[in-house]
Amino acid sequence: MLKQQKSNLTSQRPVLILNLDNDLQSFASELIKLDWQPKMTKNLSQASDIIQQSNLYVAIAIITTNTGNNIFSAIAELQHTAPHVKWLAIAMHYPINSADYSQNLATYFVDYFHWPIDWEQFIHTLGHVWGMTQLHKDTHIQQLSHLQSHTMVGLSNKIKVLKHKLKKVASSDCPVLISGETGTGKGFCAQLIHSISDRNTGPLITVNCGALPASLIHSELFGYEKGAFTGAERQHIGHIERAHNGTLFLDEIGDLPLGLQVNLLQFLDDFTIQRVGSNLPVKVDCRIVFASNIDLENAVAEGNFREDLFHRLNILRIHVPSLRHHREDIESLARDYLKQYSHSNNKVCFTEAALQSMLLYDWPGNVRELKNRILRAVVMAESDQITAEELGINGKSNFKLFSGQRNKQAEIDTDQLLDVIKQNNYNISAASRQLHISRTTCYRLIKKCKIKI
Repeated sequence: MLKQQKSNLTSQRPVLILNLDNDLQSFASELIKLDWQPKMTKNLSQASDIIQQSNLYVAIAIITTNTGNNIFSAIAELQHTAPHVKWLAIAMHYPINSADYSQNLATYFVDYFHWPIDWEQFIHTLGHVWGMTQLHKDTHIQQLSHLQSHTMVGLSNKIKVLKHKLKKVASSDCPVLISGETGTGKGFCAQLIHSISDRNTGPLITVNCGALPASLIHSELFGYEKGAFTGAERQHIGHIERAHNGTLFLDEIGDLPLGLQVNLLQFLDDFTIQRVGSNLPVKVDCRIVFASNIDLENAVAEGNFREDLFHRLNILRIHVPSLRHHREDIESLARDYLKQYSHSNNKVCFTEAALQSMLLYDWPGNVRELKNRILRAVVMAESDQITAEELGINGKSNFKLFSGQRNKQAEIDTDQLLDVIKQNNYNISAASRQLHISRTTCYRLIKKCKIKI
């Protein structure tokens, strides 16, 4: 038995105990000693009420051979109404040699223990799960607060149409494909879809398919079991499974290797995955949003993207316009970012020349470039007035590109090349696409300009 420890918390942490037929009052008493507040119930509807009334995030299910199926059914129903609650299982009679039993344990529980339990390990795990739920709760609150206080800025017709489409697709659970150039705000659109959907109490899991190494992307997406390969020292829950009861946002889907496109297509057909090193299927209930800054139709024609996968994800499609195509929103966006970055200094403003230069500039990096230039200008400004020079633009686009022909040299100076690379978080493939040049040409320019990455 674990020795009683003194907690530095100001109040006990509530934990639900769903126990259909056992008297475990001594178990509850031990939890009380360790600064937990157990709330025991044998009733499904009472369990639901406790979760709602007690601001509860962690629960324990007591499983026996007689109550196993009933417990699993009860938790499945509770997870629909309270997806934020994480469950631990205590198996009173072990082993139970059943594939269904093992699958249910993997599907509904973060971890499980045998009775009599190892108290030290159990309390450590219980505290860890509770801590993770609090992190998720705080992050979710911050996301909602941010999205509520910083809605999509813009009054142009293109932005009005975009807002209307986002609202419509959010009410559906169908896959959404968001297209648009780099920096237009595809990720922000995915956040908005999640925040106004019925899944907004669940997690939003974002994966940049272009940023993950090809050798790791399968195990990162689908997860793996302990011992599945050299270095797999513990079970790892993949990004897809973490999105259960929430939204999975797969950014830069066009960069997903062809081999993994098959696995993703299979998941879209039955919403079931298998972790690497496991034969047990795991059902995942999530909504998927895809984004791409490349033309997927062309990628299909060139053999770089599976046609069957394209048709599977191209159900609801939204295109985010480039900033140069709704210039009437540039000033309101610029003032909004200036307000965010100048914090308490409300006197900071743009000079007329700065505003004019922003309206004339082509914005190859779109809204992301506008945001980054304003942040840099606020930091580097010599006075309360932001000038065109501090923004680093002179009123017109300095990119002398040959209308997207990949095999022709682009005339780009060092500062401009470095800006685009930074805008794309040092992703050379993405920077090359934005500049309409090949990756080989981009690397050659980096070497020529003596830029250290």
